[in-house]
Amino acid sequence: MIFSSKKLFPIFLLFLFATGGTKIAIGQTLELREICSLDYRTDFASLLEKNKDSLFPSSSTLGSVHFYRGLSYLEQSMFREAIMDFRIARTDSAVSRTFCNFYIGVAFMRLNQSDSILKICSEALNIPVTQLKNPAFWQDAPVTQDHIFSGYLIGTNQALNNPTDSNLIEICLSFGTKDREFLEAYINYGVWNFQNGRYNKTIDLYKHAVDLEPSYDSTIILCMGYVYRLAGDPDHSMKAYILLKSKYPRFAEGFNNRGCLYAYLDKNNKALSTLTVAIRKDRTLLDALCNRGLAYLKMKRYKQAFDDFTEAIQIDPRFADAYYYRGFTRKAMGDIPGSITDYSRAIDLKK
Repeated sequence: MIFSSKKLFPIFLLFLFATGGTKIAIGQTLELREICSLDYRTDFASLLEKNKDSLFPSSSTLGSVHFYRGLSYLEQSMFREAIMDFRIARTDSAVSRTFCNFYIGVAFMRLNQSDSILKICSEALNIPVTQLKNPAFWQDAPVTQDHIFSGYLIGTNQALNNPTDSNLIEICLSFGTKDREFLEAYINYGVWNFQNGRYNKTIDLYKHAVDLEPSYDSTIILCMGYVYRLAGDPDHSMKAYILLKSKYPRFAEGFNNRGCLYAYLDKNNKALSTLTVAIRKDRTLLDALCNRGLAYLKMKRYKQAFDDFTEAIQIDPRFADAYYYRGFTRKAMGDIPGSITDYSRAIDLKK
């Protein structure tokens, strides 16, 4: 399950509207849309590359063929077929039983079969499920690849399906990072810390993830810039976005977040220019259009705000927030009937 989560922060505005010759002060909270791709990784693709020497047996046994067909099935999202192949492959001494069990667990995770994940971990470690679900077991568990994989599968599974089991999630995800090269362990443990408001810990974990896999730089640096901002460190947040610009000059999402940070710092002109760059690089980036519209709205440049929200609606007619903010803009421009129409459409879309 991978998605791009929109994390928002408030900008408090005070607008004066003229209605029937009387000025009315209305306090309104508007929200900018920062982009952050922080979510649990459940494909574990990097493990295949990291362990390619041990995963590619020299023999061409029947079990080996089943194993590699299983990997191909995984890539095609044919999870049940993959499970069958991995179960056959793990009976072959030429194939890593550890990785067979692990990828069976991955397939069960993609199938959202929570109990089956626990059972395959129980098989891998020859330990009852009840013991695996006891946080005390993991405190003294041996640091083997089977334990790291099993603990991490359990931690991710519980985070996705039983997030209230915080003690077990915490210790299992943390256990995964005992393998200092386990990229997904650092990503998912970072997500868990982020969701629990431990931003400095999240930053440390993502710094390590960047060191492990430079190809993930753009996503992780983007998220680090956002988390730094939440941690109350706008200087390091800006440094992250400047680094992102230097390494990935075409990455529109980075300019969007940097523009949001400028707005957060009340540097409105820089916010506008940076968000304009984001839009120029990706005209369909609705968040950037919405954010620039909000920046214009904050500066009482209502016509420009109206145009940005309208363009966002033309790209996605079901973008409820664009209708809401355009309604607010219309009200500021004195078009009360138009604002009612836009507010009504936003209400319908948010139902």
